[in-house]
Formats: sequence, C-alpha cells, structure tokens
Amino acid sequence: MQTKNSFFYTYFILKKFSSKSHPMNASEIADKTFEYFQLDKKPDRRTIYAHMNDLEIISEFYQEDLAITFVRNSNKTVYLESTITIGEAHLLCDAIATSRFIDREQSRELIDKFGVIVGKNLGSFFEPRIQFKNTDRKEYNKKLFENIDLLTKAIHEGKKVTLQYLKYDVNKNLVPSRPEKDGYKKVRPYYLIWQINKYYLMYYYDDSTAPRFMRVDKIRDVQLIEEKVEPLKNIANLSDYTRNQVYMFGGMPEFIQFRCKMYSVGQVIDFFGEDVTIKPIDDEYFHVEIYTSPDSIKFWLMQYITSIDQIKPKKLAIEIQGMLEEALERNRIEVEEESI
Repeated sequence: MQTKNSFFYTYFILKKFSSKSHPMNASEIADKTFEYFQLDKKPDRRTIYAHMNDLEIISEFYQEDLAITFVRNSNKTVYLESTITIGEAHLLCDAIATSRFIDREQSRELIDKFGVIVGKNLGSFFEPRIQFKNTDRKEYNKKLFENIDLLTKAIHEGKKVTLQYLKYDVNKNLVPSRPEKDGYKKVRPYYLIWQINKYYLMYYYDDSTAPRFMRVDKIRDVQLIEEKVEPLKNIANLSDYTRNQVYMFGGMPEFIQFRCKMYSVGQVIDFFGEDVTIKPIDDEYFHVEIYTSPDSIKFWLMQYITSIDQIKPKKLAIEIQGMLEEALERNRIEVEEESI
C-alpha cells in the first residue's frame, strides 16, 4: 500500500462502511481496506490507529467543511457520521425525485451525490419515482444547474444579465417565448425563489418599476454583462414580498381584503400561513387581509370564488368579475327545454 494513499483508504472505508449501528475497529478497517482495494498486504493496525487520531482532529476543526463527524466509542471502535441526517437527505431527494423540471439523469446524479454524503444507497430507494420522469417526452433544460450558478453569481456581484427565455410549444419542445429578439432579454436579477414547486428568478426590466418573475428551468444562454444593478428601493422587505406571492406574476404589493366562508379557513391558512390576517365576522364568515400583488392573488381568488366575496380594492374585484363573465360566456351551454 502506497503511504501517500493509506490515509485516504482509511477515510474511504470508514465513510463507506461505518455507521452508528456498525462501528469498526482497527482490525476490521484493515481487513476491509485489504479486500476492497485489492492490496498486496493488509495495512498495519498502528497505521490505522494513527489515521483514527488524525481523522478525529480533522473532524473537530473542519466538521462543517467536510460535513462529517468522527465518533470514537469506548470499545475502540469508530465511525464517521454525516452532519446531514438521513431524514434531511430524504426530504431533499424527495423534492428532486418529484420535481417536474429536473430530468431523469440529472435527478439520478443528484440523489447519488446525497447518498455518498450520508453513506446510503439512496438511488435504489428513489429509482421507482425517477422512472416516471421523461415519460411525457417533454424537453428538459440541460443547462439548468449551470444557469443557476450564473444567475447566483450575477445576483451576488450585482450585475445585469442577458438571457433567452423559453416556453413550451404544443409538441412539448422549448422554443423562444416571443419572436422579438428570439426571446432574448436584458434584465436586472435580484432573487432566486422556490415557490409552488418551481424555481423562479425575480427580476426587473431596465425601464420597469415593478418586479417580475420567470421560471429558471425555461432560461437559456445566461451571460453576465458589466452593467451594475442598483439596490432595490421600492420593496422594503424582499423576503416578505416573495413569500406572499400566490402565483409568480410579479407586480407591486398592496393590501388585499376579502370576505370568506368559514368552511374555507383551512385552505386560507394552509396557503398563506402566518402572513395572513384573519378575523371572524360571524359563524358563517371571516375577514381576510394579505399584503401581496393583485396580479399574484387574482387567480387564487378565482379558484375559491364560490366562498369569497367583498373583494378589495375595487379595481381588483371589477377585473375578476370581468374575467368570470367572459369565461361564463365562452363556456355557456344552451339548455333545450324538455318537451312535455
């Protein structure tokens, strides 16, 4: 065994085969190292003990960087434990496996990486769910993670970007969102946000005063340009603003109010959480107030319109009324009178 590799061998064996339920002593580490790496001879136990001491010191000072903890038991057995728990890894892998914008191979690669971190074969566990992906022959964005890196860098450095924005056509292919400039835009990026199981970029056009959102999985060809982005001035709390967006249409926030039937209180609280103000009116109704943009909330209001009325501001109520009337007219079914 080459001396320069011996420490890595010990670390690898502990990382791959040890756990809280299966700690290893020096002899077991030496046997597994000899077997796994097909060495000419077993490593000396004194060398393994020295590696244990070194790993303990490294873990103590660099635990966060390495994402591992070295644990030594009283019976001279040791194990490496990831600082990311199995539950945490499963939660993140569930999001990856069920995401509609991460394709099958990208999902496998990500889940395998989490498996390496926690020392478990997570890939086989999530494979049945991953198999359902790509069955609709939808085109996926192969540059998704590269684009996220570039957008994050642009936001961190306060730079504008040019990008091509796409949409799906009837054949499920990604094509330019608009014919003008082949879908290319120059924007001021400010924030990346995960909302309603999708990933969005919050941005401004150069001549706009209201924020907008675009899907990150529909972005292509991100290029940073040497034009600085000014700090946001018209949104006091960016986190509050993005969190209260029902659907990601952007627009400036204002106080939206409406009356709602009591049987829908669960849906209101589940969707808006702690940010919504609700006050009971009587046994049948309660009052709702939420600070969000009208463009963001209007389709949510239409979804629950059978239990909602007295919408304010008035201009929002008028817009919703017009949309409902137009939809009713297009979907009107002529009912013939039955002959007696």
